[in-house]
Amino acid sequence: MPRNIERRLTSTTVEELIQAYNDGASTAQLTTRYGISKTAVLTLLTNREVPRRHQSMTTHDIDHAERLYLAGHSLANCSKLTGFPASTIRDALRTRGTPMRPAGGRHHGPR
Repeated sequence: MPRNIERRLTSTTVEELIQAYNDGASTAQLTTRYGISKTAVLTLLTNREVPRRHQSMTTHDIDHAERLYLAGHSLANCSKLTGFPASTIRDALRTRGTPMRPAGGRHHGPR
């Protein structure tokens, strides 16, 4: 574990971080909550042998995200509604061949 993380987080804080991850917090949420990088979070989890969650999308998940996206939701909003990272949704939709809107563009659908 990087030395600066060892100095910045107490063992109690590390245990809280691990518990939060096990309770479902994302690595992004933990980076914000504890003020550390994603690499530091992943290093802490790896060093403590915490099983990592994999966020692969099923066909059903992709269908749902695609319906949301085609209804006008942004990738960020699709992410909030499905729990999958926007980049994972984008990659799945591109692989499927779903027509994609330009990033950051305006659209006429729900937000």
